[in-house]
Amino acid sequence: MGTAQAAPVAEDCVGVTEGRYAGTFTAPGQTHCLELPSPQGARIAALTSRGGAGLTVQVEVVDRNGTAQCTAGDLAEGVCGLTGTAPFRALVHADDTEATGPYGVHFVRTDVLQKECRTLPAGTFADDSGTVRLETGNGVFSHCLTIPADAHSTSELLRIRYGFPEDGELIPRYVVSMIDTDGDGPSCYSHPTANQPIRTDGLTSCSFSAGKAYTVLVHGQDAPRSHTLDRWDVTATARGCAVSPATAVGAPAVTSASGQSGTPRCHRITTSAATDRLRLDARDAHDSTHTLVMDGDGGIACYQKNLACAPTNSTSYQVVTQVPDGWDLSDSYRLDAWKIATAAGPAPECVRPASIAYGYGPLTGTLSEERTGVCAALPSVDDDRFRADITATDGGTYAPVPSLYTKDGTNLCTGRPPSYDCQASDQSLYVLALPDGTERTAYRAELVCTTAPCGGEEVTIGTITPTTVQSGTVATLTVQGTALGMSTTVDLTGGPAPLTATTVSVSDDARTLKATVDLRTAPAGNWTISVRALRHQYAAGTLTVTPPAVSGLGTYKPVTPTRLMDTRSGLGVPKAKVGQGGTVTLQVAGTAGIPASGVTAVVLNVTATDPTSASHVSVYPDGTPRSSASNLNFTAGQTIPNLVIVPVVNGKVSFYNNAGSVDLIADVAGYYTTDGSGSSYKPVTPTRLM
Repeated sequence: MGTAQAAPVAEDCVGVTEGRYAGTFTAPGQTHCLELPSPQGARIAALTSRGGAGLTVQVEVVDRNGTAQCTAGDLAEGVCGLTGTAPFRALVHADDTEATGPYGVHFVRTDVLQKECRTLPAGTFADDSGTVRLETGNGVFSHCLTIPADAHSTSELLRIRYGFPEDGELIPRYVVSMIDTDGDGPSCYSHPTANQPIRTDGLTSCSFSAGKAYTVLVHGQDAPRSHTLDRWDVTATARGCAVSPATAVGAPAVTSASGQSGTPRCHRITTSAATDRLRLDARDAHDSTHTLVMDGDGGIACYQKNLACAPTNSTSYQVVTQVPDGWDLSDSYRLDAWKIATAAGPAPECVRPASIAYGYGPLTGTLSEERTGVCAALPSVDDDRFRADITATDGGTYAPVPSLYTKDGTNLCTGRPPSYDCQASDQSLYVLALPDGTERTAYRAELVCTTAPCGGEEVTIGTITPTTVQSGTVATLTVQGTALGMSTTVDLTGGPAPLTATTVSVSDDARTLKATVDLRTAPAGNWTISVRALRHQYAAGTLTVTPPAVSGLGTYKPVTPTRLMDTRSGLGVPKAKVGQGGTVTLQVAGTAGIPASGVTAVVLNVTATDPTSASHVSVYPDGTPRSSASNLNFTAGQTIPNLVIVPVVNGKVSFYNNAGSVDLIADVAGYYTTDGSGSSYKPVTPTRLM
C-alpha cells in the first residue's frame, strides 16, 4: 500500500478502468492504490459518495514518481489535469482511519466525451420530453451525462429534482458540475427560493461556449433515490415558449395554467425596440408563481422571485415561471407584460402631473382584469421621499401594489399596505398594479411628499387679487406663486382681530391658490396680507376693505323671463331635491341678460313643486345671515309659485328649505342696478308683519 507522500510500487496497485470502482477496506488505516488508464494530458474526475451506504473516502492522484497532480476539489469538479508522468495512481483512504468496509469511486474522463455517459437532451417547455431519470443506491452515488457541442445554445436552464427520503434521516447532498473538453466550466447561477434551504426542484442558469462539448457530473449519495435532470434553451430560440407582444400599461394579462409544482413554463414577450422598458409580473391566487426573466441572448434580466421586474436592453424576453415545490399551487396564473417606457420617456398612457410639490393624488378607481394598472410620470428629483397610502375602498383585503421606478428600472418603494415608503429619483415612474390574490379591487391611493416641497420646487408668492374688496361680503382671494398647497394659508392682520382665509382649491401646477375670507363683520380699512407655507411666513401686500354697499338701492331693469334654476334637471344648481335644512346657491349675475357687476337685486318667480311635506322656503342674499321670514309656503304634494325680490351679494342668491325635500324652480323677470334710471327699490330686513 502507498501514501500521498510516497509512490507505491506498481505491483501494489490495482489496475482500474474509467467508470465506477468498488473496493473494500479489510483493516483499519488502509490506503488503496488504483492505477488509472488515463494518459498524460488527460483530465479526470474522481467522485465519491457524499453520504448513505459505504464508507466516506478521500482520493488523491499522483503520477508514477509520487508527484501530486491536483486537489480533491479539482477531482470532484472534473478538472484534475494529469500533467506528470504516466501511469497515474489514485490513492484512496477512509475519512475514519479506523473504519473498514466497502466504498466506491467513480472515475470519469472529461477532456473527451465518454460513451458510458448518457446524453442529456435539450427539452421543450411544452412537455417533459427531455427529462433524464437518474437512480442512486446499491453502490451508485453519481452519474455522468454529456451535452454534444452542436446540441446546446449559449444559455441554458437546468433543473435537478432530487429525491427526498421519506424518513428524512439522510439530508440530501448533491452537486452538479459541468466541464467542457478544454477544461472550462460554464458560468452558472443557482436560483434559490426563500424559506427553502433544500431545493428539490432547483433551477440553475448557465452560459455555454458555442461549439464546445460538455460533461455533466451529478455527484450525490449512495442512497435509494430517484432523480430527474432537465435542460432548456432560454435564448430567443427557446422551444415551447408561448409568444406575445408587450402591452400598454393596465392591459389585460396573459392567462396560463400553472401545471405541476416545480415545472417551469415559458413565455416570450416581444417589444419593438431594445430601449423599451417592460414591467413583467406573474400573479396568482396564492402569490406563489416565481419568474426568471432572460433576455434575447439568454442573459439573466431578472432573478427568480415572486415580485415584478422592469428589464430593458432587449427586444425579447423569455419569462420562465415556476411554483416551487412546497408552495401553494393555483390552477392558473396571469402574466402582466407592460411597456412602461421607451427611449422617448414614460409610456403615453402614464399621466404627467404638473406639480408634485406636496405629493400626487389622491387617486380613486377600480383595478380589475380588464384594467390591471395605472401609471404616472412624476417630475421628481433625487432625494424626494413619499409616503404611499394605499387602501381598498370596497371592503376587500387586497389593495393595489405601488412601485416608484427609477430610470434604470429599480423600484424604490418598500413596506406593506396600507403605507409604503417610496424614494424618488430624477423623473420617477409611479405605477399602481392589481395585486396577487384578487381579480378586482376598488382603491384610494395618495402619494404624500414627506420632504416637501418635492420636484425641486421652492415656495414663492407672487400677486394676490383682488386688492380691494367690500366689507359685508365673503371674498375670494387668488394667490399666484409656486409650490402652493392646500396646507398653505392666507392671513389678514390690522383689524380688531386677525382673519385667516380658508383655502378652497389649488391648481394642478401648484401655482394658483384660491381662498375665501369672511368679511361680513370686518371693518373697512387696510389689512396686511401674509401667506404661511411650510412653516415660513411670506409678506404679500395689502388688502383694502371698503365700506359695504347700500344693498338694494338702484333702478329696475326688466328682462325677458328666463328660467335660471331647476333642481329637477340640474339647471343652475346640482340635480337633486333640496332636503330638510338644505340650501342651494344660484349664480344670477352675468346670466340671462343680467350684468356681471352693478346688480343690487333680482326679481324672481320662485316655484316649489313635489314637496314631501309641508314646509316653507326662504330666498336671501348669498353670504348673509338668513332671517326666519319665508317667501313661499306649501303643503305636501303642492305646486305653488311666488314673486320674490331679493338683494344680490357676490352675484348670487340662496334658497333655504325648512322641512322635507322639495324641487325648486326660479325664473328671472328683471334686476335692479345703480345706473339711476327707472324705478327705485329700497329693501328692508325681511320681517313678518302679520
